[in-house]
Amino acid sequence: MGKEKYINILIVGYGGKSAKSLRINKRLLKFSLGAFIIGLGSLTAFAIYSYTENQKLRKEVAYLSEERTKLSKLLSEERKRNDYLEQFKLKVEELEAKLLTIDKFLRKKGIRSVPKSVGGVSSRIDPLDIDYVTFLQKEAVKFQKYLSRLPLGPPVWGRLTSKYGYRRDPFSGKYEFHDGVDIMAPWGTPVRATAEGKVVFAGRWGGYGKTVIIKHAYGFKTLYAHMSKIKVKRGQWVKSGQIIGYVGSSGKSTGPHVHYEVWRYSKKQNPIKYMYVRW
Repeated sequence: MGKEKYINILIVGYGGKSAKSLRINKRLLKFSLGAFIIGLGSLTAFAIYSYTENQKLRKEVAYLSEERTKLSKLLSEERKRNDYLEQFKLKVEELEAKLLTIDKFLRKKGIRSVPKSVGGVSSRIDPLDIDYVTFLQKEAVKFQKYLSRLPLGPPVWGRLTSKYGYRRDPFSGKYEFHDGVDIMAPWGTPVRATAEGKVVFAGRWGGYGKTVIIKHAYGFKTLYAHMSKIKVKRGQWVKSGQIIGYVGSSGKSTGPHVHYEVWRYSKKQNPIKYMYVRW
């Protein structure tokens, strides 16, 4: 019975040492081996579990990092969009202010009636509303057409040598009413139409020399005299800024210049108030 319960291990001695015998209880050995195997298995399982969880955690961290990057990008884009909308809103409000200024100028000239919606609209309508922006765009197009038909600006850039009103005539020496303005410029300088319209006269006209008269919208007519050469014909439609002739000294003239007149409903106007518009 004793031999069955124990295992004898003989350890041989070397160098003159005597052999030793080691007796181990079989049941204790089996228990120890079992505990070792279980412990090793548990440690291995824990290591595998830890590795797996660590990999999952790494993937989760990577996913969260990616989501954070996406969220940061979205937030950045949202800030840019808000900044853009704010800038767009300011631009719309600036456009409205400019249209109101132009409208005020046109109404002073008796050309345009009060519009239905422009003016105070921003307090009732969101400037970012697409219908309102479309409305402002249409108004801008209308104003562009209005302005292209008005005789605005000088026909040629030069020195103003004689204004509208009474002056001493350079030939007779008497005080006479001057119906327009004289703008001195170098010979051959292009003379441009101050508004779009139809040429109703192009040729020599007494003391005016080579003259062009253009009929515009809203009862306006403009006259350009003393030119050296005429580039348009009667009945021709011209655009605002188009060259109609060149500076000269034809007719009753003391030197190269353009005599410029503005008429409205056959009444002569002071061209200065149309030549230099101040807002």
